[in-house]
Amino acid sequence: MTGMGRWLAVSSELPCAVVALLLVGQIVGSSIAGPSGATWGALLGAVFGFLFGVYSVFVTIRYFDRLDIQSKRKTTYMPPMEEILEDVRFDLDDTSSDETDDS
Repeated sequence: MTGMGRWLAVSSELPCAVVALLLVGQIVGSSIAGPSGATWGALLGAVFGFLFGVYSVFVTIRYFDRLDIQSKRKTTYMPPMEEILEDVRFDLDDTSSDETDDS
């Protein structure tokens, strides 16, 4: 359920593009050629909206797939050679001797 939000957003892109460009085509067509132009403008707007929506969904899904691939890629940490060869000194003995000295 965590990834559902982005897929709902992607699925809403296509109908929004169709409706938006349908309305734009209807307005532009009616201003150019009257009522018959509004019909043809709405049809052309719906077709262009569908094509634009399909392209938009394609680009968005490709982007999400690229994000998934990058997030699944395992990054490994390799410390520098100086850190690997560094001599480690633990101070556990020093703290236990300090506690016995205080008592």
